[in-house]
Amino acid sequence: MTNHKDADFTVAAEGPPATPEPTSRLVITLCGGGTCPTVYSTDRDTVLVQGSAVTGIAVPDGELLVEIPRELLIEAARRVQEQDS
Repeated sequence: MTNHKDADFTVAAEGPPATPEPTSRLVITLCGGGTCPTVYSTDRDTVLVQGSAVTGIAVPDGELLVEIPRELLIEAARRVQEQDS
């Protein structure tokens, strides 16, 4: 297993970050059921993105591409800035 130093935590190349789960807060979602594109902010000054998994594009082990509507990303960025103010 190869480990990569990323920000303040170590990422194992064969799996998810080897850190405790972040505490998350909903930023914006396209529905109320939790099964559609959603953006969360975390207590680690990062964001989590829920979307449809994308295949056909090579990414390193332990990483995943997700697809969300552009409008969701733009609105999420605006709301994250407002939360930081």
